[in-house]
Amino acid sequence: MSPPGSSRWSPTTEQLMILEELYRSGIRTPSAVQIQQITTHLSFYGRIEGKNVFYWFQNHKARDRQKLRRKLNKQLQLQQQQQQHQQQQLQVHHCQLNHNNMISNHFVGGTFGYPFGSNAHDFSFFNSPSLLFEVIFFFNHAC
Repeated sequence: MSPPGSSRWSPTTEQLMILEELYRSGIRTPSAVQIQQITTHLSFYGRIEGKNVFYWFQNHKARDRQKLRRKLNKQLQLQQQQQQHQQQQLQVHHCQLNHNNMISNHFVGGTFGYPFGSNAHDFSFFNSPSLLFEVIFFFNHAC
């Protein structure tokens, strides 16, 4: 209950219970007639005016929308995080497959199988600095 001399309305426990029950029952924007009926009923439990009823429903509806918006935003963020995680996992898996394919294509019986010479250990093709850079860059940035 509001202290004497205070102009701000403080609903009693009973008034709040009744208002919340009316809201749960589906009343969101009561008509002028409904506001007057509700005010008359609630006045048995303490001081109240029609504007208090009007603003209570308006504020309660706004707070419900805010809660719903926050909940939906959290769900959206969670979905986005899950999608990002799945994409990262796919990229890692794809990278591992590419790396395994590269290794299996370049190793033959445990030795390098390059078509550059008859000797499996002939690395003379790396004498070209630009080719060496491309190979190193490829292995470091393949995924």
